[in-house]
Amino acid sequence: MRGNPDVRQGAIALHGFYFLYYGLQGVSIPFLPLWFASRGLDSALIGLIVAASFLPKILSTPAAAHWADRSGQVHALIAASLGASILLLLCYPFLRSAAWLMAATLALNAVFPAVLPLMDRMAIATARGQGNAYTAMRACGSIGFAAFTLAGGHLVGLWGPDWVIWLSLALVAACLAMVRLLPGAARPSEPAPPAARMPMRRVLRDRPLLLTIAAASLVQASNGFLYSYSTLYWTGGGLATSLISALWVVGVASEVLFFFLAPAVLARTGPARLILVSALMTAVRWAGLAVTADPALMAGLQLLQCFTLAGNNAAIMWHIARHAPPDGKTSAIALYALLSGGVFMFASIQAGGMLYRAWPPGGFAAMAVCALGAVPLLGAARRRAAA
Repeated sequence: MRGNPDVRQGAIALHGFYFLYYGLQGVSIPFLPLWFASRGLDSALIGLIVAASFLPKILSTPAAAHWADRSGQVHALIAASLGASILLLLCYPFLRSAAWLMAATLALNAVFPAVLPLMDRMAIATARGQGNAYTAMRACGSIGFAAFTLAGGHLVGLWGPDWVIWLSLALVAACLAMVRLLPGAARPSEPAPPAARMPMRRVLRDRPLLLTIAAASLVQASNGFLYSYSTLYWTGGGLATSLISALWVVGVASEVLFFFLAPAVLARTGPARLILVSALMTAVRWAGLAVTADPALMAGLQLLQCFTLAGNNAAIMWHIARHAPPDGKTSAIALYALLSGGVFMFASIQAGGMLYRAWPPGGFAAMAVCALGAVPLLGAARRRAAA
C-alpha cells in the first residue's frame, strides 16, 4: 500500500485539502464577526447569527454522511457542497439587512460543514495503509488555520474587513479545484442489507460510543465563546487584530505539535482517558482567560489548545475508528460533528453570549463549565462498557 502511487497521491491531496479547508476557518472564525460589525450589526445580533449558523448542520451533516455510507459518492457530495458555498459567499458583498445576512449564513453553514465528516472518513480510510497518516493530515489543517489566521489578521488590519469574504472565496475555490485529486471512495457492490440501511441508528444504540462522542463534543463545543465573541471582547479591550491573530497562532502551533504526538500518547492512555485530560485542561484554559488580560499569560493559556482540539479530536477519531460499525463510521463522525459544531455549539454560544453581555469575562467562565460537562459522560460510558 505504501508504494502505490495512487494512494500516495490521494494522501498528499488530502494533506493539501485539510490545509485549505481549515485555512478558511482560520479566516472566518476569528474575523467574520468583525465583518458583520462593519455592516452595522451590534454584538447581540452578531452573536445570534454566529450561534444560529451552527444549527443547519444538524440536518445537513447526517444526511450527507448517510448518503456517503450508502452510496460511496463522496467526491460528488464534496464538490456539490463546495460549489454551493462559492455561490453563497458571492452574495455576501451585496447583502445589507440583518435578515439577508442571517439567511445567507444559515445556508452557507448547511452546505460547507457537510464536507468535514466526508473528508475525515476518507482520511481515516486512507490512513490505514499510511501508518499514523490521519493525525498528520489533521495537523496540516491546523497549520492552514494558523497561516490564514495570520494572513487574515494582517489583511483585515491593512485593508478592512471585506478581505474576510474575498480570502474565504479564494480558499473554497481552491478546495473545489482539488476534489478530483482526492482518493477514491469505495462504492457498495450490492444493495445494503436491512440492518445497514440506517447506519446512524446503529451508532445511537451503542450507548458507550454515544456517550463518548457526546463527551468529546462538549469539549469541542466549549470553543463557542472563542469562536463568536472573543475577537470583539479582545478588540474592545484594546488588542490589535495582529496580536489577536498571534494569540490564535500560539494555540494552533501547540495543536499541530500534539497531533504529531497523538498516536504515541493514545497508545499509552487510550482515547477515553485522553478525552478526560483534554476536558480538564480545556476548563483550566477557559477559566484562566476569564481572569487575565495580560497577553503573555493569555499566550501561555492558549498553549492548552493542544488538548482542546488536537488531543480531543485525535482521541474521538481513534475511538470511532475502532468502535463504530464498519458501515457506520461516517455517520458516527457526522454525529460528532453535529453535536460538537451544532447542538452543543449553539447552546455554548448562547450561554457565553448572555454572560458576556452581563459580565464580559463570564463568557469564558461558561466555556469552562461546558468542558467539565464531559467528565460525568465519560464516567457513564465507562460504566456502560463494563456492564
